[in-house]
Amino acid sequence: METAPPWMRPRGWFQVGWSGEVGSGEVFTVRCFGTDVVLYRDADGPALHALDRRCQHLGAHLGVGGTVSGDCIVCPFHGWTWGPDGRNREIPYAEQPNRSRRIPTWQVCERNGIIYIWHDPEGGPPQWEMPDLFESLHDGDPTGPFHDAYPAGVVRYEGLTVQPRITAENIVDPPHFMYVHGTKRMPTVVDHEITDHTFRTRLHAPSRGKGDGSVAAKPDMVTLMSVGVGVQYTRFAGRDNTHGIYSCTPADDRHSTLFQTIWIEQLDGEQPDATAARLRAVASVYPEDHRIWANQEFLDVPGLTAGEAPLFRELRRFCRQFEPRAAQPAETPA
Repeated sequence: METAPPWMRPRGWFQVGWSGEVGSGEVFTVRCFGTDVVLYRDADGPALHALDRRCQHLGAHLGVGGTVSGDCIVCPFHGWTWGPDGRNREIPYAEQPNRSRRIPTWQVCERNGIIYIWHDPEGGPPQWEMPDLFESLHDGDPTGPFHDAYPAGVVRYEGLTVQPRITAENIVDPPHFMYVHGTKRMPTVVDHEITDHTFRTRLHAPSRGKGDGSVAAKPDMVTLMSVGVGVQYTRFAGRDNTHGIYSCTPADDRHSTLFQTIWIEQLDGEQPDATAARLRAVASVYPEDHRIWANQEFLDVPGLTAGEAPLFRELRRFCRQFEPRAAQPAETPA
């Protein structure tokens, strides 16, 4: 695995794709943390597995021409069969498997139709389960059912020079809504809550009115939650009831892959073209951040105002716990 700076190899769950991309008996390759990870599903069931790319026979890439047999992946070079635990199950031209070799495996989970893998540079096991988006951000405001996010509401952005700790700071940065996203006024922070692996803020945003042109009875409520340092959950309640998951997964020591997943509320009688237009409007917001992030330098000691410093300081302390332990510096004032 390539050597990456500490902030590009944090510990936690990181998105690598969507469940709909890997069907039963299919093989799918993703790039993350300086290596290729091969995902595959059982031939006759939903179980998903993740292995390093290299067959331990002669180094062939399992994701390029590899096939699935039962719960195993079969190397395209010589047909060596590897189980989900990374151990060799069968060599078609030998009487016994090679029990001395093992392919490194990755912990994988699926939640809300998203595939996550667990990354820990120290090799530790997962320390939390990924929470359900809709249960985590339920704020009491009623909403109807939502359109499925996959495939129309998902976008993958590859090769961006952005760090997960930069994308996480969006949730404590109300002023950027005005200058990056063009809101007429700055949202206000209502409250925030921190657990060992989540950091949640709630904002009141000036209402833009309802979709039918009438005036909303109260301000829009925006709930933002970072799960670890690489995944942010969002809920916008008001004019447009939407849920989203925005993820930043390091691909190598400089670049990340960003994932955008959007659920929009179903509206009675709405035509497909109107639904698609609403979805495009929501999806267009995230790339506005990309222009900033791609040219942004992370300042260890930023010049914050007295009003914004407390939340930034808390979030940076929260994010720092997910960096490799040996790389964590002494705390400096934010």
